[in-house]
Amino acid sequence: MPRDRVHCVDCREPIPGDARVCPHCRALQPSPLVDVGIVVSGVFAFVFGAILALMTIGTTRLAGFLLLVVGFGLAVGGYTRHVDRTAERRAR
Repeated sequence: MPRDRVHCVDCREPIPGDARVCPHCRALQPSPLVDVGIVVSGVFAFVFGAILALMTIGTTRLAGFLLLVVGFGLAVGGYTRHVDRTAERRAR
């Protein structure tokens, strides 16, 4: 089996690596751009939250800490989602 073939997320049949729709079950394959968008928005929220948390006082500081936590979660969660999905698609 060539290295550029991956497996469908629904039916687990081998499909070409660049296919966005499975030819067997017509399931839409997830786009890696969604994972990139989640990670980028998480990093932005983390940096903006750190700036707010360090340079303000009061309620704005609390909002900064919340953005910091949410941004960290989005960045790490988006990256691990991408790694898990890549490992799952190349598993079989």
